[in-house]
Amino acid sequence: MKRVLIIDTGGTISQVMREIGTLVPGEADIVTLVPRLKEIADIDYVLIDRVDSTDMTQNIRVKIVEEIEKNHNDYHGFVITHGTDTMADTACALNYMVQNLGKPIVLTGAQLPIFAPGPDGLNNLYYSVKTATEDIGEVVICFGDRILRGNRSNKYNVEGFNAFDSPREPYIGNLGVNIRLNENRIKRFKISNPIFFKTMCSGIVVHYQVSGGCCDTLKYYIDNPEIKGVIIVGFGTGNVQSYLLNSIEKLTQSGKKVVIVTACSKGSTKLGQYQTGLRVKNAGALEAKDLTIQATIQKMMYALGRDPENFQDLFYQPIGRDMD
Repeated sequence: MKRVLIIDTGGTISQVMREIGTLVPGEADIVTLVPRLKEIADIDYVLIDRVDSTDMTQNIRVKIVEEIEKNHNDYHGFVITHGTDTMADTACALNYMVQNLGKPIVLTGAQLPIFAPGPDGLNNLYYSVKTATEDIGEVVICFGDRILRGNRSNKYNVEGFNAFDSPREPYIGNLGVNIRLNENRIKRFKISNPIFFKTMCSGIVVHYQVSGGCCDTLKYYIDNPEIKGVIIVGFGTGNVQSYLLNSIEKLTQSGKKVVIVTACSKGSTKLGQYQTGLRVKNAGALEAKDLTIQATIQKMMYALGRDPENFQDLFYQPIGRDMD
């Protein structure tokens, strides 16, 4: 029988209701609550933490990577229970922190606590363990009735059981009576030396433009030594308001990395298409192309943490089909 390691980091799936009506991390043994789970695979379980995913940290992600690193030869796949709010962020982070594993790393969670009426977490965990035994060789999110490429996903629904979507990439699998895998997935592969990277740079900020706004908060980052990289969410194909150009140029001249990502769910940045984008490019900013905002953040953390001097080459190196 195949072996699967479940790594528990908390989230709604294991939360309980306080008397005042708010959800807080609980102590439930979620594995024992899912019927017939051990008929799929031999299950081992490790608890890293029980946090609301709003409080997910790079330290917790490093602990996830360490568990996978020390056990990667012993299991057919890994399942990570995680809160939904930052699940896509962790999926993107793991895409860069665990490279060339050749096995499925499956993130899942729930919209409802496992003790609530009709909890979705029971099905999500069951199908995630099954997915971890399948012919998949990448980081995925298994949630509702779909399997999604982790580095292309985002949470788009706070109420429905299909909480995640990947608008720039077709699903790599669908869940129903059976699991149906699609050909766009990365299949299992064997490699002798997977890469485990743990020194992500956390000195990143994200700036959302305000249409009609006039407050240039970018200028406060120029002389801040903690800030190593700035991501600006551009309009459309990456257009940025003119009053921000001076600060962008000063940021890049000071050695800080600036990347423009599109706010749109589909499509790609094209900084040369309009003058408002070309001027940003001429000021030294890079474009995220078709990376999601979550993937842009985590890839910047990876590239800055690995080799700031070669940031551009690392940022544009496709990893796990994160960009076209």
